[in-house]
Amino acid sequence: MTGRRILIACIALAALAGCGSGSDSSSTSGPDGNRYFGDHPGQAETKAAIGAGDCRALRQATEGEVGRVLKTQSEPTPPSSRCLLRGRDVSVSIYLDAAYAARQRYYNRMVEQDQFYGTDPAKHPHPVAGVGDPGAYEHTASWIPALSTLYAIRGNRWLTVAYSVAATPRPRREAMAAALARHAFRLTAR
Repeated sequence: MTGRRILIACIALAALAGCGSGSDSSSTSGPDGNRYFGDHPGQAETKAAIGAGDCRALRQATEGEVGRVLKTQSEPTPPSSRCLLRGRDVSVSIYLDAAYAARQRYYNRMVEQDQFYGTDPAKHPHPVAGVGDPGAYEHTASWIPALSTLYAIRGNRWLTVAYSVAATPRPRREAMAAALARHAFRLTAR
């Protein structure tokens, strides 16, 4: 029986080692000439970033919605930039990932969320129309109600908008996170 367990363990390890190896003919070389998991055309790192001015514009849009003055904290350095908005009972975070293979990381994150929490509707990704890249089934933007977080992808720009405003129902938080994501995509399209 021990030999059989070892054989099963070896087969399982071999199968796992082959998962996501990126060795298929559709893979391309990364920026340094090496192959990476998720290599596909259009996965190149971009200079897109949420700049300080973009963060102020996002703050103004949020202040208009919540009716409170907010403080900003900006980290405008590409390929991973962010804008944090804070105030009384308000916490909004907008992160932009424009690094190499951001699109693949977005898809991996949604698959993992579905695998781990697919039976819990509050933790399952819900498609959001009109935010990410156009496509069938709106799979390029997802709202996770339990996290009050929207994840969306356009090209190789992955936005994460965590939207928490006290006493605001989830559907309204989703709508505001989607509006901020659309605004942030426009601001970072340069």
